Amino acid sequence: MIRRLLLSVLLILVSSSAWAQTAYIAFGDSITAGVGDDDARTEKGYPPRLEVLLQGAGLNAVVENYGVPGEDTVQGLARINSVLNEAALSGDVLVLMEGTNDISRKISIETTRQNLTTMARRAEDRGMTAIHATTIPRLPNAKFDAQNVTNTFLNQHIRDMAGRNGRGLADPFEVFSTTPDLFNRYYYQGNDDPVGHPNAAGYDLMAQIFFDVIRNVDSVPPVIGMTTPAHGDEDVSSSGTVTVDVWDFGAGIDFANTTLLVNGVATGVVPTGDPKHATLTYQPAAPLAGIVPVGLRSRDLAAPPNAVDREAFRFTVAGTQILTGDMDQDGRVDGADLLRFARRFGTRVGEVLYSTSADFNEDGAIDGQDLAVLASNFGKSG
Repeated sequence: MIRRLLLSVLLILVSSSAWAQTAYIAFGDSITAGVGDDDARTEKGYPPRLEVLLQGAGLNAVVENYGVPGEDTVQGLARINSVLNEAALSGDVLVLMEGTNDISRKISIETTRQNLTTMARRAEDRGMTAIHATTIPRLPNAKFDAQNVTNTFLNQHIRDMAGRNGRGLADPFEVFSTTPDLFNRYYYQGNDDPVGHPNAAGYDLMAQIFFDVIRNVDSVPPVIGMTTPAHGDEDVSSSGTVTVDVWDFGAGIDFANTTLLVNGVATGVVPTGDPKHATLTYQPAAPLAGIVPVGLRSRDLAAPPNAVDREAFRFTVAGTQILTGDMDQDGRVDGADLLRFARRFGTRVGEVLYSTSADFNEDGAIDGQDLAVLASNFGKSG
């Protein structure tokens, strides 16, 4: 009788474990909510797609969408407790992707980081797991931060925050940034989008990124964390040390195949640290000058390895003169700058596409006078 009772209890426990449901709480702004999704389905964004992927892999999972369009992390911090209370009985994992609107509202990176950290910790205090996510690239004609300088810096902070707190990281910024023809193929094409939202294909890609992280599939190479100088810094000492943190949230960094490139030249600097978090330190043998691009050449220990070999950030040495019209600040006024200018041509202060970066004479309108200024420096290098 006792043996039969124990067997029944065991069967119940096994059955309960096999069918235990994992709930993912997708928390964020309009990109989580699914703005820009042009698919016919009723439920928008990456959360319903992620749920389909998880269930298709045989997991008893539900992904609940708590995205609120227009929200910044200050507002998110005020909302997070009510969401966690609502999900208290079912929430197991918080998937946190927010910060895009902080950039537009000029909320400091330090404040954004602290708000994201606090939100993740509140979930962890309830026994939940927290996964951070980077923000996606902003459109080339975005009203604010069209060159993704602040966005890159924010995402370096998010990687650092996830790594130092032992949390998972989904990196849409890295994956999207390396996807060919990104804005034409994976972004909503409406003229009313001042920042940049995925279309249906973009949300499919985003769901796959989160799915890979949850399933421990390593599809992202080592990525840049915090740097000195910071991305976009100006008035940097010509002889100062360049220090770069590198993180890998998968199989680990392959030290033997990792180094920095400065001005396009491999430095041979050897990383120190461990396979999850390494530091590269470069001391220039001769003074640096102008706008200095810093690249990362690395790969991880996955089989096959995920590799990266491209510019990661840039800074400007003190005393450098930036030519008017050099909109991407690469040290030369060229076709790339003309294309950036063309996207904003004909706009005025108050319009979505207007930007002071293209209003060279600062008269509130981007017109032929500004084009003449750019043309006067076209083909020149600073």
